[in-house]
Amino acid sequence: MKIHTSHSLKSQDSNDENYHYQLIDGEKYLLTDGETDWLFNWVKGKYEIASHLIENIVETDKGYVYTMQSLELGEALEQDQMFPKAVMLSDDSALQAIFFYSACEPAFFQF
Repeated sequence: MKIHTSHSLKSQDSNDENYHYQLIDGEKYLLTDGETDWLFNWVKGKYEIASHLIENIVETDKGYVYTMQSLELGEALEQDQMFPKAVMLSDDSALQAIFFYSACEPAFFQF
């Protein structure tokens, strides 16, 4: 299965909508060094988004790979009261764009 990278996603950017950041459940993304630093040194143990990522990350020889879980992602962002963005993460990062385009709003699924 293909693993998306910051470069592979940002190379598709345009002035229009950037729906290429919308990953479906099961798709994979390799965190950058900066995103890894943000996760482990800034938000781990403080925010639900960190717990969600850590539960859905595996460490590989290339770095940390996140597997998309859109509903759980949305729940974590909502618990942090930041939906659809993550706290303290640059809007310029591919990971923030993935969150913005991919997170499912939990209220949408409540009956």
